Amino acid sequence: MNYAPGMQEFIDRFSQAMPPDFYTRPLAEARALYENLGSVFPYDIPAGLTITDETVAHNGRQLLIRVYRPDRTTGRGLLIYIRGGGFVIGSLDSLHSVVAELAANTGLVTIAIDFRMAPEHPFPAGLEDCYDTLCAIVADIARFDVDPSRIVVAGDSSGANMAVVLCMMTRDRGGPTLRGQALVSPVLDFHRWRGGGEDVPLLTGGEMEFFTACYCPDPEQARHPYVSPLIDGKFHDLPPAYVVGNDLDSLLVDARLYAERLRQHGTEVELFLGEGLVHSSLRARALSPRAAQMWQTFCAHAAQLAS
Repeated sequence: MNYAPGMQEFIDRFSQAMPPDFYTRPLAEARALYENLGSVFPYDIPAGLTITDETVAHNGRQLLIRVYRPDRTTGRGLLIYIRGGGFVIGSLDSLHSVVAELAANTGLVTIAIDFRMAPEHPFPAGLEDCYDTLCAIVADIARFDVDPSRIVVAGDSSGANMAVVLCMMTRDRGGPTLRGQALVSPVLDFHRWRGGGEDVPLLTGGEMEFFTACYCPDPEQARHPYVSPLIDGKFHDLPPAYVVGNDLDSLLVDARLYAERLRQHGTEVELFLGEGLVHSSLRARALSPRAAQMWQTFCAHAAQLAS
């Protein structure tokens, strides 16, 4: 494969820390391996941020969020970030430095939202948590000193899936109005992974089949428009989008098809192709100049969507 500079080292270090068969191990071990990637690829938290763990309330429930407030904001937009991890692994700590850098690079208040995970809590539990958290944030918007008309949802991989679906849910339910969506490697068709699929660096067909089975224990759920929007989703009246697809990632097809569907329905969208980049390249931004460029460009467009 024609890797971008730094990618081979990234793949080697990632695979040593989290072997491709990690999903065959006990769930607690798989989750621990994933959390350890923060130590394998360490990043300093930028200065000039106040970071707090807080809760918001919705329908009698307390929902956990992590709020990143720049000491000097550049606008009143709000970024809401949803982590990847196949709906199964990950925590607010998994991409802590990514969300912190997003807030620092954009100068915007940024909130990472937490949610219940599969297989203990399959679809739609975690998704409903995200929707409830969004509604709770908007209901208490003065607390964050942001403009509720300038909210952008963002995420990577399965988190990008949830960001896309949140845009659909707010439209369908008459929920909060979203200004934009900023996505990295969205996975938007889980039905094609039901029997396994293509192996690429850092994302195997077996891994995707495992995530799909955990999130959608009923095989028919994988076709639900809020799981696999590319199958039966409705693409009208969605907010403008910035979509990253990496060319050595099997999810590139999802990014391209989603951008095409949005354009067909008159939604403004920009698709960025990360040449020579693989899945999870957000973690490679200190190793690969091209991954760093992808990340800086993403932050700039997220800020622009919220302007």
